[in-house]
Amino acid sequence: MIGVAAVVVSRNPDLFRFKSVLDSIINQVKHIVIVDNNSDNKSFIKDLCNKLNKCSFIEVGFNSGIAYALMKGVHYVVNNYGLEWLLFLDDDTILLENAVNKVLSAYNGLPKFVKDRVGLIKLSIWNGDCRIYEILYGAFSGTLIKSDAALRTCCRVNFFLDQADHDLYARVRELGYLTLMMNCRLIDHRLGTEIRTPVLSKILRRRAILYEPPWRYYYIVRNSTILLREGRIDFYFYARQLLWGLRILYRDGIRKFVKPLGLGLAHALLNNEGFIDNKYFI
Repeated sequence: MIGVAAVVVSRNPDLFRFKSVLDSIINQVKHIVIVDNNSDNKSFIKDLCNKLNKCSFIEVGFNSGIAYALMKGVHYVVNNYGLEWLLFLDDDTILLENAVNKVLSAYNGLPKFVKDRVGLIKLSIWNGDCRIYEILYGAFSGTLIKSDAALRTCCRVNFFLDQADHDLYARVRELGYLTLMMNCRLIDHRLGTEIRTPVLSKILRRRAILYEPPWRYYYIVRNSTILLREGRIDFYFYARQLLWGLRILYRDGIRKFVKPLGLGLAHALLNNEGFIDNKYFI
């Protein structure tokens, strides 16, 4: 628990789930900072925060994207609390019991020459043996990051949403830090929405697959292409990101697949970052 603050980004969360998120965090960290991206139910979110004795609520006032919201949270914690670690969480990510202590205990058991180089540790969603190993890419939610590394790398606000997390991991490594994962189930979190498609599910050998809408695919394509050009991701990982489009092609048809793909590639080549209206892809 010592020296950790949780930074939680909220955007129209399910309040029952969100309360469970806060309940799971409160006894594992020194402070919680909620950064709200203009949620419709922000007054209820603020009330939940106010009922806790160590929670701060930051209202952005517009949907700034996860990268900007995390940046605000990082600066708030560093300026007001000066804690060593920050834990990034989405508004639907539940922290499992004793997760933070498990990670920090494993970290403290590392040789000193390794500890001194650790920049962040990703908390896994998978069952495993709790071994710590090096990873190159990871999602924001469930990332335990040293405050000084976060202050210098978080976050690429013009990416708005997707791939800003992979940019963060790359920048942390560029500073000479290690990016690690603890390989056991420490958080309850799911990326995307589950859908059932007999053909793709059979190909991928899964009962259900994860789906993102066309407007999200635009950010995936654009931002992944920019990171590839900058040398911050490799081509294999880049190709895997673009394969998300197969889900859109199967579910929504070729037009809704081609439009975000083409526009994302064009904007990446033009270095055109920033927000784009989601309605454009309806």
